[in-house]
Amino acid sequence: MNYEKIYNQIVNRAENRILECYTKHHIIPRCIGGSDDKQNLVSLTAREHFMCHRLLVQIYPNSNKLKFALWAMCNMKSKRQSRYVPSSRVYESIKIEVIKLMS
Repeated sequence: MNYEKIYNQIVNRAENRILECYTKHHIIPRCIGGSDDKQNLVSLTAREHFMCHRLLVQIYPNSNKLKFALWAMCNMKSKRQSRYVPSSRVYESIKIEVIKLMS
């Protein structure tokens, strides 16, 4: 499966629309050299944001920071934004990856 192609499709669609913003997403994540510049940010829905982070873990499988970011998205609470709640199967697969990293 071409994860990068899917990721780019989501980002490209987000660049060309006006959205009541759930959150700003770094197209190139900061942990792999992305900046806070306006051209590196897009507005995504909660579901799109989760999907993009899941895809980034597939695209960059050696980036532990991206894995922890995905794990945080599943567990951290925030008053200013809602969270996308993954299925139990997806949550379990993410949890297993983080447990491997921590052991």
